[in-house]
Amino acid sequence: MKRFSVFVVLAMFLLPVRPILASPDVDFPQQGQSFGGKVRSGPGMQYQQVGSLYERDSFLILNATGVMMNGYEWFQIRYGNGQTGFQWGGLLCSQTPYPTIYKVCAPRQPAVNSPAKPNAQIPVNGYNVSQVFHSNGSFSQAGGGQWEELNTQGRVAFLFQEQNRDEWSVYLFDASRSVSLQLDLHRKQVMYGIGNQGKTPLYAITNAIADVAPQTSSDVIHVRYTCPEGLPLDVTYYNEGDGYILFGYDSPEKIRLEQVPSGSGSLYSDGRYSLHSKGDSVSITTPGGTDVCHLQ
Repeated sequence: MKRFSVFVVLAMFLLPVRPILASPDVDFPQQGQSFGGKVRSGPGMQYQQVGSLYERDSFLILNATGVMMNGYEWFQIRYGNGQTGFQWGGLLCSQTPYPTIYKVCAPRQPAVNSPAKPNAQIPVNGYNVSQVFHSNGSFSQAGGGQWEELNTQGRVAFLFQEQNRDEWSVYLFDASRSVSLQLDLHRKQVMYGIGNQGKTPLYAITNAIADVAPQTSSDVIHVRYTCPEGLPLDVTYYNEGDGYILFGYDSPEKIRLEQVPSGSGSLYSDGRYSLHSKGDSVSITTPGGTDVCHLQ
């Protein structure tokens, strides 16, 4: 009897153990959106393409697969007219936070059935916001790429230079104090940082107003390209100074490159990333290699 017990204990240790997945499947299914890219027949780049998704295409995230790539997981999804496939979590957003999905999707604006009023407020995002309010004052666009921080009496307390925008935020910098701000409309927070320190919440945003008639300029040109794997490439060309670009590739995050001398076309580089624009196509080089993308 004692020998049988020893065998049972040994069997418990020697039997094959099911590998632990990168993340549990308890939060699925749930709604999600894509930032663009190919849908594959299995969880990995080695599987063949079975479909394509474009930026903001919606679908149902069915399961996490446990297969990781560059810090994000592959997920099984249901998209289109009921087709199923797999897409990488680095190109997804989800309805609720999930550790191996890039981010939470921005809330959609509710549908309005009644006719629009002439003075109806337009949806506010990082691209069109001109005023941001909080309990201790506000931030207001002042022109020339500058923002003013106003106190509760409406007086200017500090000046900031706008550095960048994306769909969710405006990024400001005060060089005199080495203070960085992020007006995060998605999380409804004004984030504050000094020097190279990480940003922490400073104020809760209570309201924001969009620029109803945003200024346009030939010095700023926004272009969209399509790259291998169906990935979108968004490039904003700025003709200020010597010229520079902001672009997002394989991620909504933006990277800035300064223009450098080139024999033909326009070349932008920081030594790690480079983008060579010529005609209707661009060649983009990243630490992962070089891709050629074409104008949409």
